[in-house]
Amino acid sequence: MKTLIRTALTAAALTLAGGAYAAPRTATLAVENVSCVTCAPIVKRTLSRIPGVSQVVVVERDGRATATVTFDDEKVTAKALAQATTNAGYPSTVTGVKTAALAR
Repeated sequence: MKTLIRTALTAAALTLAGGAYAAPRTATLAVENVSCVTCAPIVKRTLSRIPGVSQVVVVERDGRATATVTFDDEKVTAKALAQATTNAGYPSTVTGVKTAALAR
């Protein structure tokens, strides 16, 4: 019985530890058609609602925007982020993806 409990606890600890070491990703999207005062907030809200997205920053300039999105790549892909903004009327392309810095 003790062996069974010990095995279960070890398995649970390893499962939890695996998630703790997963590094978030940061994608940069070039977003088009961002031409009015409400466009950038719509892009931000669209991306923020996607499961796995933890942070979104949108900077607008001259009808275009750059969206920087921190996300869990086990739940969503950078390509899916770009597709979400495109579906919302703001075509975008992924210009870069990197592993986000781990907070300490």
